Amino acid sequence: MIKKLCDIPLFTGKLYLPVLLCVLCSVNLFSQQKDTGLYHLDEVIIVQNKQEVLQPSKKNITIDSLILQRYNTTSLADLLSSQSTIHIKAYGNGNIATTSMRGGNANHTALLWNGLNIQNAMLGQPDLSIVPAILFDNVSLEYGGGSGLWGSGAIGGSIHINNKLLFNQGIQTKLQLSGGSFNTKKIAATALLSYKKIASNTRVYYTNSENNYRYTDTLDKENPNKQISHANYKTQGLMQELSFKTGANQSIGLRVWYNNTFRNLPSYSALVSKQHQEDKNLKLSGDWTYTKQRLSAVLRLAHFNDALNYIDSIASIFSNSTIKTTIIESDNRYNYGLHSFNVGANYTHYQSNLHSISGNIDDTYKHYLEKLAFFAAYKLRLFQSKLTINLAIRKEFTSQTEIPFTGNAGLNYRLTNHITLKANANTAYRQPTLNDLYWTPGGNLNLKPEESYEADGGIEMKLSKDHFSLLMEVTYFNRHTTNWIIWLPTAGGYPSPKNIAEVYSRGTETKTELSYSKKDFMAKLVIHSSYVLSTSEKAISENDNSLDRQLIYTPRYNGQATLLLNYKSVSVLFNQNYTGYRFTSTDNTSWLNPYYLANMKVSYHYSFKSVRVEFFGTINNLFNKNYMVIANRPMPLRNYEAGITLQYSKKNKTTINQ
Repeated sequence: MIKKLCDIPLFTGKLYLPVLLCVLCSVNLFSQQKDTGLYHLDEVIIVQNKQEVLQPSKKNITIDSLILQRYNTTSLADLLSSQSTIHIKAYGNGNIATTSMRGGNANHTALLWNGLNIQNAMLGQPDLSIVPAILFDNVSLEYGGGSGLWGSGAIGGSIHINNKLLFNQGIQTKLQLSGGSFNTKKIAATALLSYKKIASNTRVYYTNSENNYRYTDTLDKENPNKQISHANYKTQGLMQELSFKTGANQSIGLRVWYNNTFRNLPSYSALVSKQHQEDKNLKLSGDWTYTKQRLSAVLRLAHFNDALNYIDSIASIFSNSTIKTTIIESDNRYNYGLHSFNVGANYTHYQSNLHSISGNIDDTYKHYLEKLAFFAAYKLRLFQSKLTINLAIRKEFTSQTEIPFTGNAGLNYRLTNHITLKANANTAYRQPTLNDLYWTPGGNLNLKPEESYEADGGIEMKLSKDHFSLLMEVTYFNRHTTNWIIWLPTAGGYPSPKNIAEVYSRGTETKTELSYSKKDFMAKLVIHSSYVLSTSEKAISENDNSLDRQLIYTPRYNGQATLLLNYKSVSVLFNQNYTGYRFTSTDNTSWLNPYYLANMKVSYHYSFKSVRVEFFGTINNLFNKNYMVIANRPMPLRNYEAGITLQYSKKNKTTINQ
């Protein structure tokens, strides 16, 4: 029988709430004093991600805002597969898409929305196919273990999706309409109302697609040209942001994000499929921010309600699962001269509810999990800020498993004005999911958290002259992961998870950016590449042939190149991706062939008065390649999208006092 939470000493009574609320009260950032003697200037807000501020020794990549705009009709999965070395494991067009980052599996990548971990605690992995890229103002990637700041799941790395709502920006509205192959229709609209002390941003979106694409079945010599059926999907949702200035140094932010996705699931081995899945996600968050001089304090509150309903009427399977997440977090930063401190606490409560009907068996399961975490980070700048030392540590307590201390230590040294050296070491972990612990039959309450130990180092070079700028970065990483959880068959005929696998991941990553800008012309070339060896280090059975073999669906080679050209009102983006061999068996005797994938995006805009009109078009899979990311899940051949964007802007009046 599962032990009740009230019987756990840590959570007895009402101890955790005052502990959380009393955690290291607020602290502020140093700010310049106002000079009102000459001019009144508009407020300027510089947004910098927490991981870049506190951990400059780590590899962080922020996707260029101009490139992000070109992908605002796609999902986060499409954006990252084209603009990063994260391997996106897509189970078909419009279907589930998960991640593999630095040789980890799908639940080794943390997904953070404005600093809050939004991973599903039942599944332990995000589905990036249902996350629209249009919702976010900033998308950045943190490579390597980050449990010291972000907690469970940040073993391979972290994906940060952020919103920034600024004051005094005026009125901006945007309507975007597009259509494309497979009878796909998309509508999106945004409305920004931004004044001196209050701001509101509303974003709504709707996508509907028959998704009946054609592909080539290379195994069927008589009838290779086939078409997907029963694969249509529909996505709709909205995000509402509100922000209020409640004082000279305080503000309150509120956000609502609702998403609903329905999709029929095709079968590639049977003639008829009656499977479908519906995802309903409601995320509410609020934060109170206080900044004054050296101190910045944020109190965050959030509640997530994620439901997944799966039905297969042929197999008589009806599964409805819901996970409710409540988060309270205090996050405080203090700057004093060359020193920066970050301290805080996080309380998270999960409640899952699973109702499943399979054949004649009708079951309902409810489970709970609570976590209390304390974290601290420190950054020191020495030798006129040439050397930066950063440290981070986190300790979590849960109502189920014992979590080890995790942390990060790093060095960032500016060798010359153009060359920077980085070194980093970290420990990270992944909490077993609620399915790992409680799935019936097969759940294992004795599971331990997965643990990883990683070191990485890199060199970064920046050059600029006249109209040119160049950035080059090379990184090497080396990570061991123990207590890796895998599901194995049991004597009862059903699978059960065990802490039995050990994995050794190592490799290199490169990034190159070359830019040229002069007058009305801008050109930018961005190249990413990665080489990853991720091998099994421990036999999981007597006849196991996976020892020293590459993990399945983990490509050794991965690379992307993007060329962006802007001239006056015309923009052209060309993207070329390469994905290497992916083994489909643990002994590496079967595999999927590598593939090159090219996409092109073109846009033209013109403006008159306060209105801007933009026409855009996209060609995906430009060279009509036949490929699969996952075995037996064919992807579309060449396909198209075209649309129009109408935008209206009206700035607030600004008074200049002399």
